[in-house]
Amino acid sequence: MGMRRTVILALLIFITVASGCLFKPPAEVQFSVDKTVVNPGDTIHLIVFINNTGKVGLTGATLFIKSEGFTVLQEPQFPQVLPVGKSVQLVWILQAPTKPGVYDLKVSLELNDELKRTWTGFYSQFRITVSNEVPAISPLDVEISAPNTTTGGSTEKIKVSIQNTADIAVSLDDVSLTLLPGMEVVNHTEIPAKLGAGRKVSVYYTVRTPYAYRDGYISVLVRYTVGDSKRSIAKSSKITVIWRPWTKNESVLKEAYKNNYQWLYGRFLVDEYWVKKYNSTPIFDPATLRKVALPIVNSSTSEVEAAQRLYKWVVDNYRIGGNTTTLNPDEMLHKSTLSVPEAQILLTGLLKSVNIPARVVSLYNGTDCTINPITEFYTADGWDVIDVRQGIVGPVDEFIASRRFPKIYQLVTEKGYRIVAQAPQDISGHEHVDVTPYFLINIQDRLFKQVSQKVKPELRSKLNLILEGLDDNEELYTLFLFSSAPADELNSVLAKYSVSTIQKTIKPIYDFYWGVPWSWNFEKYWRIFMEGLP
Repeated sequence: MGMRRTVILALLIFITVASGCLFKPPAEVQFSVDKTVVNPGDTIHLIVFINNTGKVGLTGATLFIKSEGFTVLQEPQFPQVLPVGKSVQLVWILQAPTKPGVYDLKVSLELNDELKRTWTGFYSQFRITVSNEVPAISPLDVEISAPNTTTGGSTEKIKVSIQNTADIAVSLDDVSLTLLPGMEVVNHTEIPAKLGAGRKVSVYYTVRTPYAYRDGYISVLVRYTVGDSKRSIAKSSKITVIWRPWTKNESVLKEAYKNNYQWLYGRFLVDEYWVKKYNSTPIFDPATLRKVALPIVNSSTSEVEAAQRLYKWVVDNYRIGGNTTTLNPDEMLHKSTLSVPEAQILLTGLLKSVNIPARVVSLYNGTDCTINPITEFYTADGWDVIDVRQGIVGPVDEFIASRRFPKIYQLVTEKGYRIVAQAPQDISGHEHVDVTPYFLINIQDRLFKQVSQKVKPELRSKLNLILEGLDDNEELYTLFLFSSAPADELNSVLAKYSVSTIQKTIKPIYDFYWGVPWSWNFEKYWRIFMEGLP
């Protein structure tokens, strides 16, 4: 009798789990495409509606395409957090295969939540016909007219034309314009609720562009009802926003950079402690440096491209190494060899000379503020880093995920060091700003995002499982470990070894090394981890 009850109970549990009563998906997800018959190489808009019906916020969505020939041209930007009870409509712009034929477009969606859990099981499939002769299927013809190229901080007119080619009226349920990050709609003309047979309407949007480089597609999605059928149609237009601050005047720069405008000027690049240590004065002469920098950056389309060109010019024209003999950028121009601090100071001055806010950032142990200098420069998307030692020109989070940052983290959290930005107005002692919180805030989430980008999409669920089995310190150490690993090796390990094997290999390395001074090259511990794998 007892055995029978056990079997019945097990069967009931199985039925409950299989029916989804215990494991309810955290969201309702609906997939649709704007068209199923396209010309070869034409664009298709995959529209995904996500309604958060779970118990915590959603933090990301990853789309997987399991069909040959389809290419993602542009991914949407997921909200930082999609709260419980809220919904979002995301549009992926795909390019159809170039060869005519009938294709099955198979897609799946992976969602991440605030508890770092990954949710799968959201699938859809569409039959896409690629043909040189595309029949007119939609009763609406939509066109979007926008400039191909514009400049940051400008105001542009975008025209959306909607024509009803049917012989009956069409209800326009919603017309939404999806822009690139930082672009905003200032106003638009009226959108009618209905469009009569054969009628055409043009909607004009006034759009403000950010003081930043942008390159991608803007899209319009029209949801409409014809008869009893609800449908949608989308169109996209490629646009490039160019931002060249070296061509702008003071008033534009103040508007663009706001509080960070202060990092454009000042007579000195580092403070008095540097002067005493190196017996040199860090005088900044923008006019002299501008004559050098302007020809290098002039055709760049953004601060980032300009910084990349200046970095390349420095490493191509100077041997990096040796001792620091001067803090004056004018004198550095005539040297053949630059120390790392000299290279970072010169890069900072060159950036400032072409109207890009920049500063020297270093470690400060309470006495010495010259330790491990790097250069930061500002863009509308935040601060970016130039680290000559590691060859990094990119966002701060890329620097945080580098092989040298774990040592900085340990010095700050265990030895009381601070990360400071040099801000001297005069040569009068330690003049710097503590920027430590900016580097350390939400560090595990930021590292996790960087590591996830290195990991192949199909292995990200495994990465989550590995981290879920670790405590906070073990998880942080593991993220430092994976951040310092070459991407191909990390993916190979995740593909080859089980979750338990990876965890068991990490734990003794963590136990031994967590409490001892770390190497400046954290990849050393990845090599130890690799040697410990069976």
